[in-house]
Amino acid sequence: MAFAVLLIIAVGLVFFVTEWVPLPVTAMSMCVAFYLVGAVDAPTALAAFSSGTAMIIVCMAIIGEAVFKTGGAAKIGNLLTKFATNEKKLIFVTVIFAGLMSGFLSNTGAAGLLIALILGISASTGMKRSKLMYPVIVGCCFGGGITIVGTTSGPFLKETLEGLGTGLTFSFFEWAPLSLLLLVVSAIYLSTIGYKLLPENPNNEDSFDAGNTSTADFSDVPAWKTWLSIGVMALTLIGMVFEKQIGIKLHFMAIIGAIIVVASGCLTVKQASRAIPTSGLIIYAALVPVATAMTNSGAADMIASAAQKVFTSVGSPLLILVLIFLFLTPLTNFMSNAATIILFTPIALLISEALGINPKAILTAVRFAASIAIATPVAMPANSMAVEPGGYSFMDYVKPGILLTLICVVISIGYIAVFYPLG
Repeated sequence: MAFAVLLIIAVGLVFFVTEWVPLPVTAMSMCVAFYLVGAVDAPTALAAFSSGTAMIIVCMAIIGEAVFKTGGAAKIGNLLTKFATNEKKLIFVTVIFAGLMSGFLSNTGAAGLLIALILGISASTGMKRSKLMYPVIVGCCFGGGITIVGTTSGPFLKETLEGLGTGLTFSFFEWAPLSLLLLVVSAIYLSTIGYKLLPENPNNEDSFDAGNTSTADFSDVPAWKTWLSIGVMALTLIGMVFEKQIGIKLHFMAIIGAIIVVASGCLTVKQASRAIPTSGLIIYAALVPVATAMTNSGAADMIASAAQKVFTSVGSPLLILVLIFLFLTPLTNFMSNAATIILFTPIALLISEALGINPKAILTAVRFAASIAIATPVAMPANSMAVEPGGYSFMDYVKPGILLTLICVVISIGYIAVFYPLG
């Protein structure tokens, strides 16, 4: 059975990278395959679909959608126009602003809003959209780590660490220092060295219609709905920060917030339903049984034994961190970030246990190694969204992205080594 489970994972990995079929189909097929070979029972295979993490993913998406639909995000985003005096200055502010927005809203939603805003600034000022779109996706990439709920993988990693029974946990702002550091470094890089690596002109100058991505008109939305949605988002996040003091679990905080924005009419039920990131939810929930399947089948013991032999010869926990980044960071630029994290979390924990490495350090390394996804247009949905507005080719992501990726990898490894005891 162990070989069957490893074969399922290997085939799934190929399909994740190539996307021959949609990612949710691959994830769900793996889940079903684990059940069919007897590696997990039926309740275990489907348990994550009703987990607290799944509720956070669903409800935070609904709250974020309310902020977008009522014009709250546009009101916040319009602050950018005050800095539209210089391309390099605007690039710096765009990276920071996109990061802050994606830390509290969905990366895709934040990217969609800012792309529209930047196109408007470009049209009115003559600044080059080919210089301004890539910074949006870089900010969205690194900003997701500011809060534990900024990406779908955050709650999953928190739940995984707490499930080990070591007494360790990830706080709400656990990764904020490193995320903000990467955000600032990226903003400096793109407004200096990276600026020269961004294309001078879009390759679709004659065919692109900026009107297709114009910002929506929120003049008919009552002001109270705008401020209510912003307030609910803020209070929900504050409640999550003080989870222990209040005594209400993160996912119930999110559920309460989602109930309020729908009950108050900030969103209709249909809009709320459409806001749920179904693909991301399926990928998350369907891959959670990977760890159990590996344990039950004996594949976990096989990998632990092999890892112990390989990594014991390495000897250095720091070198192991380097190897994690060298493997996962290139991979995550071609497959789903969430899938990469969820798929390799159990393997990382096996290495951690076999070699006595701090699981918190290992999981943080996996999280950041699989989240530096800025070197290709297929690394994240936000990356793909910027292709047409920026007039980009594949290489337009590679040229500024490779050097920035290397810089961020070095910073991440150094930060983890210093602030997370490896032993």
